[in-house]
Amino acid sequence: MTKISSYVSMTRRIRPMKSAPKVWNYVKYRALSRRAETSCARYSPQIASLLLTKRCNMSCRFCNVGGFMHDKSTTWQAMEADLEKVQRIFTNPLFSSALLVDLLGGEPLLVKDLPRIVAFLSKRGHLTNMATNGVLLADQIGNLKVAGISRVSVSVYEDNRTILERDLPDINKVLPVHASMVLFRHEVERAPEAIIQTVRFLKDAGCLDLRFWIYRPIGTHPDPEEILFDDDAALLALRAQLESAIPGFCLWPVASRKGPVKKLCPQLWQRVGCDMAGDLGICCGTDVLLPAPGGNLFETSPDRVFNHPILVEMRRQLLDPVAAPPDLCLDCNLLGDPGW
Repeated sequence: MTKISSYVSMTRRIRPMKSAPKVWNYVKYRALSRRAETSCARYSPQIASLLLTKRCNMSCRFCNVGGFMHDKSTTWQAMEADLEKVQRIFTNPLFSSALLVDLLGGEPLLVKDLPRIVAFLSKRGHLTNMATNGVLLADQIGNLKVAGISRVSVSVYEDNRTILERDLPDINKVLPVHASMVLFRHEVERAPEAIIQTVRFLKDAGCLDLRFWIYRPIGTHPDPEEILFDDDAALLALRAQLESAIPGFCLWPVASRKGPVKKLCPQLWQRVGCDMAGDLGICCGTDVLLPAPGGNLFETSPDRVFNHPILVEMRRQLLDPVAAPPDLCLDCNLLGDPGW
């Protein structure tokens, strides 16, 4: 499985008439130069990430949800998605022309309005991708298929393995899903056979492919020692074993690199994301939100949000061939990934 073939599989779900403005927006993004200060009139982000909920039925040490749930100053109900909140977000030009919408959490399947949200986005011509731990997926996959969801990606962890072994074969008979796993240094070095066994199970269960993610130190307990670099012998050996044993099934990310890295990351131009209060994130590599003033979708004009001082300064550093990367990007494996 290559990155290109993965994208091609998504485009088969495009609705030509409804998706045409989104595709044109993407064409403009590819054709026009990147600027530190930009405008929605040139092109707006092609990927919209919606944080539908900060609730979860699991507790992963590399996720920020645990910290949120212990923050008594905010109730989860205020941050939970419903159709009306999502509709309001997509009236904004910063979101309305996104070709792909990532439905994220927490755990999106805890959101009662999820099928209605998917149906609304699908009818507008957006491709919809949901990341889920899959614990509740068996009961909801039929409704999501009817609603028109484009893609479901099931994250595999030790804590949900038993449920996935039980449910994934039946889920894939209704709508074949993609799978994803986060790679940690200690697992790659000490238990590669366990990873290979998991990949075999996912393949045999009928999953379309498996995307590996390189661990990034965010969440409640960041651990830089778990970062994998592109020259790690254990990572290279694991990749060689899997490509030999299960060819074409795994999609490998760009790993972190030591030393100078060509700054290719497009996230600050290509992606926009917010929670249900309209507060925008900086990028997919951090759970930090843009501060006020100017960081809220409902309180600020689209171009002002898109050109928040933090984003403009980070873009300048990424565009300047002699400048160091932004501090936020130093440990991110996506710094050298050109995206799509």
